[in-house]
Order: sequence, then C-alpha cells, then structure tokens
Amino acid sequence: MQRIRVGLTGLGAVLLIVAISAAIFETASHQPGSGTNTTLNQSEQSVANMVSANGSEAPSEPLAEIGVTPGAPANNAQASK
Repeated sequence: MQRIRVGLTGLGAVLLIVAISAAIFETASHQPGSGTNTTLNQSEQSVANMVSANGSEAPSEPLAEIGVTPGAPANNAQASK
C-alpha cells in the first residue's frame, strides 16, 4: 500500500509541475512584444532586403546557386558551348 501511495504522490507531483509550466508558457506567449508582430532587427531587415532585391522568382536549383553542387545547364544551347 505504501508503494502505491508513493507512486501516486510522484505522479501527482509530475502532473503539478507540468500544469505549472504550461501555465507559465501560455502566459509568456500572451505578453505584448512576443510573437510575429515584433519589429525586425538590423540583420533580419538586411536579409529581407536581399531576398526582395533578388526578385520574386524562386531559384530552380538553390544548391547550385550557392555553389554547393554543380548546376545543370539552363538549356541545350548552353550545354553545347
């Protein structure tokens, strides 16, 4: 009977800790300044400017564009040269 009491006490303690941590995280997520409406810092703004400056066209081979892998030729005319 003592083992059951100790086990249930431990289970209750774990559930209490989980409930308290969930309440803390939910309160923190509702505070002003958290979330996606925050202002961008300097590096985020520069990255956003670079992305918008590159155009709206998505790269067909992003790894080849950054030089990690060799890219395939764009068309057959360029391949024969």
